[in-house]
Amino acid sequence: MPKTTLSFYLHIIAIAVIVFALGNYLSSRGVAEGSPTAYGDSSLNARNDNKGNRETVYDRVMRTKTIRCGYGTWNPGVYKDLQTGQMSGLFVELINTMGKLNGLKIEWTAEIDWGQIPESIKSGKVDTFCAGMANDASRGKFLAYSEPLSYWTFDVLVRKDDKRFPEKQVAIADLNKPEFASAFTEGDVLETIVKNEFPNIKFVPLPLLGTPADNLLHVITGKTDFVVFPKIMLLNYEKENPGKLRLLQVQPPLRAFGNVIATTIDELQFQQLLNSAVRELVNSGAYASIMDKYDAEYPGTFLRVAKPYQIPTNP
Repeated sequence: MPKTTLSFYLHIIAIAVIVFALGNYLSSRGVAEGSPTAYGDSSLNARNDNKGNRETVYDRVMRTKTIRCGYGTWNPGVYKDLQTGQMSGLFVELINTMGKLNGLKIEWTAEIDWGQIPESIKSGKVDTFCAGMANDASRGKFLAYSEPLSYWTFDVLVRKDDKRFPEKQVAIADLNKPEFASAFTEGDVLETIVKNEFPNIKFVPLPLLGTPADNLLHVITGKTDFVVFPKIMLLNYEKENPGKLRLLQVQPPLRAFGNVIATTIDELQFQQLLNSAVRELVNSGAYASIMDKYDAEYPGTFLRVAKPYQIPTNP
């Protein structure tokens, strides 16, 4: 065999040995090539143990003693002071209290587009979506919901001076007409409601990270004709912009949903962890205190979870 050919094969063998040794080294450290951990990020779902098993959300929460919350901003549910970074609102108070019950830190990690909730949790960007959301069937294909923290009904908001709509109650047929348009975030519960209940209208998708305020602005400026929302959205908007919108009650209501938090569909252990805190919270004096405060400011908007028992009063 010529000397140059022998040198070539020896060179190839040496490279193969190095690659093999490096692969064993990475494997022994529980790091899969191309995984986030391989590049220094041990916080994501793809973290492996020394046997190559993927770390679950539950395992990571137990390891870090921290729940990383994704959220969408909506007043008074969740809002962030842009100067101080302080998080406030009904669901901030409820979730922070749940963390105390679980003995875990709550970290408000990232704002999430309402249409990207399943993807954001699945990718490991956050552990759960904590801003309160409807437990609808469409997203239920991908998400495991907690037990409800409250309930709310969905009706219709229109411009105050729009004479095309009845003053109070409406039927679905009154709204399901080609001349009307309604906006929604793609992948959000509003898309499901609008497309199922009003298939004849024009659909107007919102841009990425569209907020409830954007949807209301579309109605006020005439870009759309109505929006499907719970009553709380009207009451909150009315505080800053009185006389712009009015509520139409659809009989029966378009939807009644539990207001929940969510994680990925395959995270049973983490879902059980969340539910244990939800159950203790809604049966506590802390829940009553938090809800009383928001009921006083926004009456009739957050329907409390009914107790499965009655406490007898002293004669």
